[in-house]
Amino acid sequence: MSKKLTKRLKKIKLLALDFDGVMTVGGLVIVDQNGVESVICSRKDGLGIEMIKKVGITVVVISKETNPTVEARCRKLGIKCWYGVDTADDKLKILQTYATELKLKPEQICYGGDDINDLACLEWVGFGFTVADGHTLCKKKAAYVTKAKGGEGAVREVCDLILG
Repeated sequence: MSKKLTKRLKKIKLLALDFDGVMTVGGLVIVDQNGVESVICSRKDGLGIEMIKKVGITVVVISKETNPTVEARCRKLGIKCWYGVDTADDKLKILQTYATELKLKPEQICYGGDDINDLACLEWVGFGFTVADGHTLCKKKAAYVTKAKGGEGAVREVCDLILG
């Protein structure tokens, strides 16, 4: 990673994440005989989130997904979440409002997203990243593309970069 990107990462005070495709294996949903959905998440990501929280970095999730799995996972990780957020503009509005509450500037925020409804947030923050299997447009806009796919340690990879 370049010194310029490393310098940008040192400013991070907030890590905001999309859920599906970033914290979960993208495109994979398990549905049981009762119609209950489950997703696959990485425990490595959870440990990475725990580590950066210990150094004072706030972590949140802003997701389009309406499944209560989002809330359950975030509750387990001890992070705030908004879910059922329909559009890229809505995601950005939530992120900007929360940043204002925390008195943070865009350059103090890292956002991870994998699809077109994440583009506005990726462009607004100081450090936007997407996962290895993220949408082509996200890869073009992101400051960093992880080596790992979504749900397979991509969040942990970024947490390690932030921690230096």
